[in-house]
Amino acid sequence: MKKIIAMAACASILAVTGCGQKNPQPSEGSEVGFALSFFQKTNSSVNYDENLLVSPYSAGVALSMLAEGAEGQTRAELDDALNGCIFKAEDLGSNDSIVVKSANSVWVGDNFSIKNKYVSLLEKDYDAFVITQNFLDPATVHAINNWCSENTAGKIKSIVDRLGSNDVMILVNALYFNAPWQKAFDAESTRKGVFHGVKGAEQVDMMTQRNKFRYAQYMGCQMVELPYAGGRYSMYVVLPSESMDVNSMIPYISESAFDAAMGMLDSREVILTMPKFKLETSLVLNDALQDMGIETAFSGAADFKGIAATGNLVLEQVKQKCYIDVTEEGTEAAAVTSVQVRLTSVDRNPVARMTVDRPYLFFIQDSQSGNILFAGKVVDL
Repeated sequence: MKKIIAMAACASILAVTGCGQKNPQPSEGSEVGFALSFFQKTNSSVNYDENLLVSPYSAGVALSMLAEGAEGQTRAELDDALNGCIFKAEDLGSNDSIVVKSANSVWVGDNFSIKNKYVSLLEKDYDAFVITQNFLDPATVHAINNWCSENTAGKIKSIVDRLGSNDVMILVNALYFNAPWQKAFDAESTRKGVFHGVKGAEQVDMMTQRNKFRYAQYMGCQMVELPYAGGRYSMYVVLPSESMDVNSMIPYISESAFDAAMGMLDSREVILTMPKFKLETSLVLNDALQDMGIETAFSGAADFKGIAATGNLVLEQVKQKCYIDVTEEGTEAAAVTSVQVRLTSVDRNPVARMTVDRPYLFFIQDSQSGNILFAGKVVDL
């Protein structure tokens, strides 16, 4: 049996609020719909008291590269899970103020031959770096991990533990984000405060500032937009009411509720208090992706003839590592996802007060493309 490993790198992510139909179907062709569905299904695979950090965008790129080599029912299921979207190489808008970059690489075992058409497509549409290596040489594992580290500024140092004789290909997407706030917090105003997590109250560093932000109250939740320098990217923090359980809310998040909440955001004076935090997560995404409809790819009926003419390739494991660090100055985030395959209503008060001292959701979105780069759930600090 031969094995293909498709690897991708991600960054952290977010969420939004909304109630209504449980596990709502996303709108076809919507990147936001894919991101919310991915976040929702991933959350269902982690424990109630676990923080969550994922990158829908990075996962979308990795799955898109894999889908390019799939045919028949396998391709149809991947397309459905991707919500009809294909995440190709694009300019994410890095400049002198912020760094936002996505990089792709393809590592091919020297005993495996993939179709030239597939390689050309990945090079052209995904700007992928393609290289042939001896997968039995331990130096190959080091080279792949070193590429991931270099393309995530050292935040994701490894994604491959070892390669076996059945491993024949690895697809890697690395996503890195580093941006200062448009309106930074004053470090001298940071004080110890209580965060009421699901495991109990903890003393944490709480940042505070009073400023004009876009803010809304929707379905019992508070939501604030924290723009990064340049205004293209923003973090949205969603704080449920004290009577709402954040985990119980997530299955009812819908794209329509997300859009409605975004549409209610309005500039106003806000006294915002929220924790500094750093998260690192490592997740196996098999269950979440199967819940999204990617089933044939994990079975003996998988069809990846677009990659190689011979060999029964089967999706074995999808794994994602993510990192985020939120401070007074801004946010740094990165992630790596590996896909392993083998053969066979607004308050009128002039000043709003938002104290994020209990479980909450966050996401980082590109206002230009609508892509959600990072999404997360913070339930304990």
